[in-house]
Amino acid sequence: MRKRKVIFLISLISLLLLISSMTISAEERSIYVGDLINIEIETNLYSEDDIRNKFKDFEIVDIKDTDKGYLLTLRSFETGKKTIQIDNNEIEIEIKSTLEEIDRDKIYEGDEGTKSYGFSFNYSYIFYLLIGIFLITGCISLWQYIKSRKTGPANAFIIFKKATDEISLEERDCFVTMTLNLKNYLQTKYSCSIRGKTCNEIIAEISSITVLEPFIPDIKSWLQMCDYYKFTGVAVTTEQKQELLIRLVEIVEKIEQAKEVEV
Repeated sequence: MRKRKVIFLISLISLLLLISSMTISAEERSIYVGDLINIEIETNLYSEDDIRNKFKDFEIVDIKDTDKGYLLTLRSFETGKKTIQIDNNEIEIEIKSTLEEIDRDKIYEGDEGTKSYGFSFNYSYIFYLLIGIFLITGCISLWQYIKSRKTGPANAFIIFKKATDEISLEERDCFVTMTLNLKNYLQTKYSCSIRGKTCNEIIAEISSITVLEPFIPDIKSWLQMCDYYKFTGVAVTTEQKQELLIRLVEIVEKIEQAKEVEV
């Protein structure tokens, strides 16, 4: 469950970072003289001649029809900002000179190759992928949470039994572990708050639970005996520890059986 929560948080953070990076990259990307610029225009309101006319300040290297409009490849050898109005949107392209940005103390030798500028790199696929991961992990986490809420009481006895079977009677704090297992069972099974409470406080808390009323005397007696062993410092044999552990399991098993009969 913890692993799924981590994946969910990582997906959420990645999604936020992607959105942020898309904005930043759009602001910081530089276009230089002679760079090839790919622009995808999604409109069917203009003819090819109209598009060529709107980009007359550029050298149009290639223009292709697409299902949504046009895909332009163009470049410019003039520096400065150029604004193109397409429908209600403005495309602003600033052409920079590499000579103005390069600090050099010797003769500059130009590169005869052509630089391909991915102006219209499509982030949407990554964006949709992260949204999908985010939704899937979110749904899984929600499903696991709902499932645990529904099956928590039913699993309370299984968890108690497993934890009790793992108790070593040779441990110094075995009585503390026994008491904790009982508290966890009652708290999970009946949604009561008894962790950290004393024997009398526990009995006062669970006395209002109808199904537990027949077992209150046994639970109280067991808790008092456990406290006696824990706090008096008397020597306790392995047989006495085993007897107390058996009594605990018997009490919980009786509670389980009574609950099943009630249902």
